[in-house]
Amino acid sequence: MGKSLSEDLRWRIIYCQAEGLTQNEIAKRMYVSESTVYKVCRIFKKWGCVKDPFVGKVEGEKYYQDKICRYWKAWLKKSRWYLDELVHEMEQRIGKLVSIPTLWRSLKFCGITRKKIQKASKERSDILRGVYLYNIGMNYTAEQLIFIDESAKDERTLTRLYGYSSINTRAKKSVVFVRGKRYTILPALSLEGFIAVDIMEGSCDKERFKTFVLTQLVNNLYLYHYLEFFINNIHLFSIRYLK
Repeated sequence: MGKSLSEDLRWRIIYCQAEGLTQNEIAKRMYVSESTVYKVCRIFKKWGCVKDPFVGKVEGEKYYQDKICRYWKAWLKKSRWYLDELVHEMEQRIGKLVSIPTLWRSLKFCGITRKKIQKASKERSDILRGVYLYNIGMNYTAEQLIFIDESAKDERTLTRLYGYSSINTRAKKSVVFVRGKRYTILPALSLEGFIAVDIMEGSCDKERFKTFVLTQLVNNLYLYHYLEFFINNIHLFSIRYLK
């Protein structure tokens, strides 16, 4: 019996049988084989339904698989191991030795994939972050905010890391290995776009950053309605008095 046979079509077969039609007539009317009609009628006669209740995955197996998936997700959430380390740890815990491909397929079945770790500061406080965001949302409007960040560019910045090549061949390209001149960019962004920018050769230090803020932002009469600066990595410049 094909998997595409719906439950509604199976019940129609039973209704046709109740009307007195033969299996050959039912097969022609429903566009199915006589063997399919025979199987559906046999299941209905034996179990009172159109699907065999003992065919397919049982609930116990599904519960077991869900339990295994929850175990893997809870275990891997606290660990950053490689697959060979997981194989060894699994052997130590439950005494089962599996291959790396088998372990990888099990993780894939549970919806677990290997990703690049997103680093989060241990010193960060979610409570203080929530209070800060609440203060910004209650006391400021979007038009009053300026976002300042630092970016840099050298000869290697535009080098692409991925490419295409035939199977079993390397994707190769001649690129510059020497960094060359380094330029630092200090942009200030608001809802109206970039309202100030400073480009310098080399790295930006505390004095240059202070000069950029005081000369191009604070002293600009056009920016008096802006009340709050958001500066990324301000601790790197050791500036605490800009606000």
